[in-house]
Amino acid sequence: MKTKRTSTAGHARPQPAQSLLPLWLRMGREYNCRLQQWQLPINLTIPLLKLHLHADVSEPAALAEASSLPRQTMTFVLDALEKRELAYRTPHPNDRRRKIIQLSPKGRKLATALYKELLAFEAAALQSLGETAAPMLHQLVARFTDALAAENRRHA
Repeated sequence: MKTKRTSTAGHARPQPAQSLLPLWLRMGREYNCRLQQWQLPINLTIPLLKLHLHADVSEPAALAEASSLPRQTMTFVLDALEKRELAYRTPHPNDRRRKIIQLSPKGRKLATALYKELLAFEAAALQSLGETAAPMLHQLVARFTDALAAENRRHA
């Protein structure tokens, strides 16, 4: 199998020539760098954006799954969001053991600004690809993500 070395700071490890993992990690790092200006840890940013974009993800377990965080971590995350007055928990209307998570007005304002910032960040980067390549990239990444999901279902 052909391998190549990635050019990242620190120790480079051989990677399969066709692996997207180094790009995925690098892309995540670039998004994280952009988000650092908001001084909000990434483990708070992702659930905040999930709550903003998906109103149906309103219970801790569902939010943990949607954010790819362990349920135990979600308790810490929700405590931190509440401490910053970005979200709050209310009792579930039908089951007092469950909680519903909602963004506060401050949280909605921040999530909206974060989302707009990320869209502008992506749009600026996508312009470098040109009018025809940008939609093709989106289509290819969507197909690849669907294939990854199918592999996960196959191995579940």
